[in-house]
Amino acid sequence: MIFNKKKRSNTTTTLEVCELDPDICVLSLEECLKFVTKAQNIIHFTSPHRKQKELRLDLDSYQLIFKGGGSISKQDVIQCERIKEVRYATECFGLLKLEDVQLELCITIKFKIPNAFLWGTFSFEAFDEEAAQRWVHTLRLLQRSNLHKRYPGREKEIFINRVPYFLQVAADNREMEVKDLKVFLCNMCNYNIDTVDLNDIMEELNIDESSPISLDHLRSIYDKLAYNPKVVSEYFDSKSIEENGSDKSRSFPLFSEDTVTSSEMAEFLELHDSTLSPPNIINKYGCNEEMTREQFLEFLYSDENSIFERSTKVEDLMDSPMCHYWVASSHNTFLTGNQLKSKSSVEAYVQALLSGCKCIELDLWERQGTIMILHGYTLTSMVEADEVLAVIDMYAFRVSPYPVILSVENHLGNSMQEKFAKMLKERFKDKLLTAPLNDGGVLPSPVMLMNKIIIKDKKRMKDELEPSHYNQDIVKNGEIYFETALHANDWTKRMVFMTTDFLYYSYFSQDADDYRTLANFSTESENTPRITDLHHSEPWFWGTVDPQAATHYVSEYIVNMKKQNGNDVKLTGDFAIRPSSQFPGENVLIFLDCNNSPKKIKIKSRSEEGHPRYSIEEYVDAPTFDTLYALVKHYQRIPFSVKGVPLILRNSIEEPRNFEKEIWFHYNASLEDSEKRLACVKRDGAFLVREQPDNNFRLVFRCSGAIKQCRLRQDGRLWIIGKSHFDGLTKLVEYYKKYPLYCTRNNQQIKLTEPVKKIPVDDVNISTYLTTSYITCEDIKSQKPQEAYIATEDYKGKSDGEMTFLEGAILKNVERDHIHLGWCIGDYGPRKQRYIPYKLLQPYEWEDEENKDNPLGNMCAGMIQLKNSIPRIHKVSDDPCKPHFISIRCEGKEEYRLGFDHYETMEAWFFALSNAKKPKQRSLKGSKLKQNPVYANLVIYAQSKPAPNELTDDHIQHISYKEMHSVDENKLLTYTKKPTYLNVIKCTNKCMLRVYPKGTRTASSNFDPLTSWNYGCQLVALNYQTPDKPMQLNFGKFSLCNGGCGYVRKPEDMISGQFDPSKDTFPNSIALFITVISGRMLSSEEGNLPKVKISLEGLDCDPGEEVTRPSKSSLAPFWNEKLGLLSLNPDMAMIRFEVTDSNDFGDDKFIGHCTFPVKMLKTGFRSVPLFDGYGDRIPMASLLVYTEKEKLKPDDPERELHRIRREILQLNEYLSELTAPTQYDIDRLSAIENKYFTLKDKIKLDDIANRYQYASDGNNTLDDGNRTLSRGKTYVKISMRRKKPPLPPRAVSSYT
Repeated sequence: MIFNKKKRSNTTTTLEVCELDPDICVLSLEECLKFVTKAQNIIHFTSPHRKQKELRLDLDSYQLIFKGGGSISKQDVIQCERIKEVRYATECFGLLKLEDVQLELCITIKFKIPNAFLWGTFSFEAFDEEAAQRWVHTLRLLQRSNLHKRYPGREKEIFINRVPYFLQVAADNREMEVKDLKVFLCNMCNYNIDTVDLNDIMEELNIDESSPISLDHLRSIYDKLAYNPKVVSEYFDSKSIEENGSDKSRSFPLFSEDTVTSSEMAEFLELHDSTLSPPNIINKYGCNEEMTREQFLEFLYSDENSIFERSTKVEDLMDSPMCHYWVASSHNTFLTGNQLKSKSSVEAYVQALLSGCKCIELDLWERQGTIMILHGYTLTSMVEADEVLAVIDMYAFRVSPYPVILSVENHLGNSMQEKFAKMLKERFKDKLLTAPLNDGGVLPSPVMLMNKIIIKDKKRMKDELEPSHYNQDIVKNGEIYFETALHANDWTKRMVFMTTDFLYYSYFSQDADDYRTLANFSTESENTPRITDLHHSEPWFWGTVDPQAATHYVSEYIVNMKKQNGNDVKLTGDFAIRPSSQFPGENVLIFLDCNNSPKKIKIKSRSEEGHPRYSIEEYVDAPTFDTLYALVKHYQRIPFSVKGVPLILRNSIEEPRNFEKEIWFHYNASLEDSEKRLACVKRDGAFLVREQPDNNFRLVFRCSGAIKQCRLRQDGRLWIIGKSHFDGLTKLVEYYKKYPLYCTRNNQQIKLTEPVKKIPVDDVNISTYLTTSYITCEDIKSQKPQEAYIATEDYKGKSDGEMTFLEGAILKNVERDHIHLGWCIGDYGPRKQRYIPYKLLQPYEWEDEENKDNPLGNMCAGMIQLKNSIPRIHKVSDDPCKPHFISIRCEGKEEYRLGFDHYETMEAWFFALSNAKKPKQRSLKGSKLKQNPVYANLVIYAQSKPAPNELTDDHIQHISYKEMHSVDENKLLTYTKKPTYLNVIKCTNKCMLRVYPKGTRTASSNFDPLTSWNYGCQLVALNYQTPDKPMQLNFGKFSLCNGGCGYVRKPEDMISGQFDPSKDTFPNSIALFITVISGRMLSSEEGNLPKVKISLEGLDCDPGEEVTRPSKSSLAPFWNEKLGLLSLNPDMAMIRFEVTDSNDFGDDKFIGHCTFPVKMLKTGFRSVPLFDGYGDRIPMASLLVYTEKEKLKPDDPERELHRIRREILQLNEYLSELTAPTQYDIDRLSAIENKYFTLKDKIKLDDIANRYQYASDGNNTLDDGNRTLSRGKTYVKISMRRKKPPLPPRAVSSYT
């Protein structure tokens, strides 16, 4: 369709619908491709400019290429598989503001940007109407045809063919060279490969360094890096299986030769997947009725061999009442970021609806006579309600025809409500539900409500109080500069919210350009070398060294070599290169002649056609090279003449390690020694660099009371941290003294502030540990009365002073013990202040009551009490940094300063602060609103009703099926902890219940939706703009099930009222055994040490979380680890594969995930496709696993073990509530714990080892925390790790 945009009035926008020309619509994909593969003239719109360009589709690289008068750059390419939508005449980039624009020729392409929420936009004008329609028709056909996956290996070929465009070799009219390979791997694959490793690969593949790199060379390098050869040798090569003694129960010896025949493949598929046809697989992936190893691996990692089968059709009849379905729901749909100051966009509604969301939110406010959508009492931007309704009208039923619910937060007056009702009727017409259906006293089904839009709002026909968003009235808010006495002259831009009692301020403004965090690691100083300058990573290249120091370095080198090898040692040809101190841009070659005497030759550089060329000065006709790296490589093979004597460059003279003289450098220091030394300096940013054997370096520093360490990599003379490269370790340290190295979860910026000296660790005593020399305001804020941690493993105390606890236990009042390193002291149940191994704990997110009514929520850095405060305006000359500022001094408190750029803004804030300290008569929270009857008549089946404090039987009996409750996550948890917790399920079987995030989630983080789903809540509203774990669970539940229609039917026992989420006995319990074998194209920006975590997500009784060890390989890691998981209720559980990249900060970098229901899991050798945080497929990234499923019998000892475990957790929670537990209760707890550990040891040694298969040791080091040696094999632990707090007190009523 063509959408012509026209203006009707100043506030109303309409989109006319025109049909495509039928003569063009009937064209096939092949006919359209002939047209678009030829370069077409277009006008590219980049607000506010228009540029003439050429646009064409390149099928080999499967991307749109557009250029105009310049080279093809990365920004001039759109990868076709990332195209999300193709539109006509959109308002993007303000097309209507441009003159001489023919709207019928204008096209907008929306495409996915990696790791970004909003899609990118490319708008252009075609040269005629037929060309515009052909472009739209072709691009839409490409979206549906999956042309990039038309045949096996197609994705690989596309990837290889894109390399020349990425490196711009096509635009520069040159051939690929060796130097381009490192750029290709680092940028396209996020793979930081050392020069030595790259040279080894090229030597193994017989690639000559001096020859151009062809596409065939790239294919060979891809196969080398993308597939780990151990996969075939461990599992499919008959000879290797016999030689290595691999586990034959999980191996399939296909390869006696280098190929797989059709009969062998048929035998494999008969056992592996009978739904696949052997001839089809052979013909598709191989040729001549056989497959090579690479073709077989291509099949194993392909989506055709996926571990689950994605549902493409609606499987349910959809004829049950609406309350019998979970519905994909969004919270504050219009926002693109945090809840305080992010932008609002209609595109957020488009993306939510196209992802299958069926409940979206509209916050309605009146602004200057226009109905706007915005997040009230915040700094977020706004969008017109009319534009949002137009988008909903267009996209509501694109994914499926089932009803869409508009969750309205209504802040409009009476007349504006009537205006909004009129807008709804005019826009949606017969799509809007305006009257009840013949429903028979129950909610209609999705089939009955097909293509209908339902309004959810309160239905008030009399004056009622409209509650405000916060418990305090917000008087004023904005972004202003902030300074405290602890941070003098450090003006930072912060978000400030002022209420009648307090002034709340954030850590810093989210878009401040002054801060750079570890998350993007784009922090490179001016002296940071570019990755394309390969000589910077070579040991023979020195940094900026003056001639006198260079002479000294060479003399030291000669002396040291003579000491090691004798005075007769020949050092002829040993060399180094340093930048010239007299001629900028030129270099000096220093080498030793046949007499071991240092000589130097100037290396000239000049520009030819815009490219640098290097040559040796001594020769008139000396060959020239485009890099120093190429020059050195040449003269390491070909001699040059020195006074008639031929000489070849040989060994590198490395620059001395001057950083060893720095006080922060600690040679051969262990982590324990570093912790002791850092414990002596109670200041964030205290740091040291320690070196371990084999040139392993770690940067260790203090951060928020904890110690972090980061891995430093040395590549020649380059020092690499994350993706930043520095010309020396000293420069790296000096850089991060000026700029933040690390950003905490509370947005605190950590710089390297104080170097730690090499003091003897034996001199560190108790008093030194307890000395506190400096405490920041952030440290004080983080100190809560109860520091809670969750246990990650079972632990049985070895003495009366040690704590005994189980996985998932919540331990409170935990403090690190600085005397006994590695231990902490805390409380659990009736046991107080006992020792706990710190490595078995993880921080637990405890509800912060202080932030409950805080408008900044978890982003709040502090607050100022305005009672008795004294604001004062300062003159212009007082502070030249901020000429206009207000100082606030509170009684007995420090002074705060608020800085402003404009005097008028300062006066407005001063007036508000001056009035705040005056006593006022507090008004009622909220304002009186009466609902307009015209609008009220549109609220039919989703009538919001205030939620009671408890869902009693009487309340459920009297609530109407047309009504519903909206509660935040905390209130739902309150419901589930009461003895009447089952009434939540009863209520959701009668009407709908919506759960939304608590108000303190100002960063738009999401809560765990599992509890809400487990209790039958239909509408679990999540922030779709945040790619966190809850949204990934939402993706697995809705996008992969029931055709992705946005509705998923609840289990029958939940609908019938027989379901109890606190039960731990179910008839269909299973044990899962998953061998994580290898991965493909797991590219990451950090660390290059990927690991896989597999977890079960479902009921509280469904524990399970196991992690592999980090692998040393990044693109094709090999783990070969077998993990065990126990699912007591697989009908409600989802399994989640998460791949992260380990770093030494302890903050693993997310690479990808795959989340889907357990009941969809397939067994055998399977590919696990990986998705990004927003649910988009990561090209070619996947895992190879081997899965096994076994149904548990009713008398399995694991069931009894799990029952006892839950009993211990419940009893501990019950006893912790008692003021003085009796000795009888404590003895009973100890007896149950002893019974648990005895049974656990018995199962480990006798039962599971005999009944379940073993995993191959794989020549890996065993981790005693996860596995146990038994008969020379690796015992597979079935994880019972709880990821949630213990069951609420209602589950332990038997003890009272």
